[in-house]
Amino acid sequence: MTARRSWKPLLIAALVIVMLALAWLPTGDLDPEQRSNKPFLHVTYTIDAASEAAAKGQLEDVAFDIQQRIEQRHEWRLSETPEPRAWQLTVQVSSAAMLVLNGELQAPASNATDGSVQRFKVQGPADSYAALPEQYVKILIQLVENGHKTQSSL
Repeated sequence: MTARRSWKPLLIAALVIVMLALAWLPTGDLDPEQRSNKPFLHVTYTIDAASEAAAKGQLEDVAFDIQQRIEQRHEWRLSETPEPRAWQLTVQVSSAAMLVLNGELQAPASNATDGSVQRFKVQGPADSYAALPEQYVKILIQLVENGHKTQSSL
């Protein structure tokens, strides 16, 4: 007795898999923020120009450290140019008696809300410049995540 095998169940299974794959792919008419659940972030860096040359080199190192930490994070997608859908972050690094990292985070404006601005600051002694960028990015992550959840729930 030979068992007769049919190709029909395999074809149906392949058709279902192809249809699921096509349904999962994004369509071209969606905006980039609708294709991804991650917020977009545009960052601008400014360094205090009034500081002396030795301190300015250290400030540039701190700004570079912040830039690297922000680029390595997976919580957001970085945007090269300012866009209406992107969070706008301005990082200002300055030093007088203490090293000061100022941040101004502007939320993107949506249909329901206007873009809000949140300012935050991390400061410490000049010799603690290795720890301050880490604290700065932690605060930034919390602000963006909380703001993005709030905007998504509206």
